[in-house]
Amino acid sequence: MTFNSMAHVSALRVAVVGASLGGLSAANVLNRLGAKVTVFECFPSGFHERGGALGSVDARLLEKIRGHTASSPARHVASHGHFYGDLWQYLWDGLPENTVHFGVDVVEIVDATSDMPTLVLDGEPVTFDLVIGADGGRSTVRKYVTDHTPVYAGYTVWRGLAPAGNIQGPPSGGRTVNGVRYETLGFPFENAFGVETWNCGIYTMTPESEVAAPFRNRQVGATGGAVAKTVPDWFVPLVTHLFGAKNGKFWQKRVAHGKVNPHPVRELACDQVVNCRDDGTVGIIILLGDAAHTSSPRTGAGAYTAMKDAVVLGECLSGSASLETALAMYNDDTVRRGKELFERSRQAATYFAPENAESVSPATLLGTCRAKTGFKSDSGVI
Repeated sequence: MTFNSMAHVSALRVAVVGASLGGLSAANVLNRLGAKVTVFECFPSGFHERGGALGSVDARLLEKIRGHTASSPARHVASHGHFYGDLWQYLWDGLPENTVHFGVDVVEIVDATSDMPTLVLDGEPVTFDLVIGADGGRSTVRKYVTDHTPVYAGYTVWRGLAPAGNIQGPPSGGRTVNGVRYETLGFPFENAFGVETWNCGIYTMTPESEVAAPFRNRQVGATGGAVAKTVPDWFVPLVTHLFGAKNGKFWQKRVAHGKVNPHPVRELACDQVVNCRDDGTVGIIILLGDAAHTSSPRTGAGAYTAMKDAVVLGECLSGSASLETALAMYNDDTVRRGKELFERSRQAATYFAPENAESVSPATLLGTCRAKTGFKSDSGVI
C-alpha cells in the first residue's frame, strides 16, 4: 500500500500521546504522509527492553506501517512468541530523530472542541492541528472524546515472566468448576538480552472487590516507578489443586525466580473515537488502540488492533479530500471494529466469568478444595 501525501495532511502538526505500539505505528504512518509528528510519552525511556511476548505479529500490516522499502526487523516478527521490545524497536527505527519525547505527561487539553486544541506541556501551551490519544486503557485523552471507560470483565489474568533455563515448562491445564473455566498456558520467547523466557498466564475468576483499581498507565505505577505486587498465599496451592503438581511446581518456580503480576481484564468499545466541535461538526482529537477499545487477551488482538487503527487512519487521510471527511471515515470504521472486538471479548468472558455464575474468590475456591476430599470439578477430580 502506498500513502499519498495530501496537502491537507502534509501541513498538519500532529501530537501523538503515548509511545507504545499503537502510538509509534500512527507516528510512522503520518510521517510517511508528510505530517509534522511529535510523540509524547510519560514513561522516562523507551520500551525496547520491556514487555513480554506477542502471540503473533502480522508482518504484512507492519509493511503497511513502515513501507515496502523498510529494512526487516533484526529478528523475525511473523513467528509465534515474538518479543514486544523487538517490535517496538522496529517501529521506533522508522521515525526521524527526536520525534518521541519521553518523560512528558499530557494530562490536559485546552480548547478541545475548537479547531486548534492546545496541549499543556510542562505548564506551557502548545497548539496542534490533530491530537491522537494512543495512551492506553487509562487514557487521559479519552475524556475529551467520550465518557465511556473500560469495565471489569469479572476475571483476572496472572501473567508471569521468568528465564526458561531453570524451569521446565510450559504450563498447560484447564478445569471447569461450577461452570467457570480456569486455565493455565504459556510459550517461550527470546527477550531483549537473548535469554529464552517463559511467557505464561493463568485465568481466574476474581470478584471486582479483590482487584486493584486501574492506574493511569500500565507501564508505570502511581508513584512513577515500576509496580511491585506480592503474590498472594493462595496462588501456588490453588494452581496445584486446579492443574496438578507439575503445573504447581512450574508456577512455584516462576514466583521464586521471575515476575508474576495480576492483570484484571477490562473491556471497552467506545461509541465514538473522534470528538465533536461545539457546532456539532467533526473535531480533531481522536483515539487509537486501547484508548479506543480494550479486550481480553484471549482475543489475541490488542497489538494488532492498535496497529490496524494506524493503518486505517492513514488510508482515510490518504483517500479523502479533507481532514474532516477522513476523520469521519476513521471514526465509523474504528467504532465498527471496536464493537466486533468487544463481542469477541464478551465471548471469552462466558468461559471465565459467566453472567449467571456467582463470583468466587480464588482464596475461597482453595478453601473449598482443601475442605472436601476428592473435590470434584465439572472436568473430574482435582
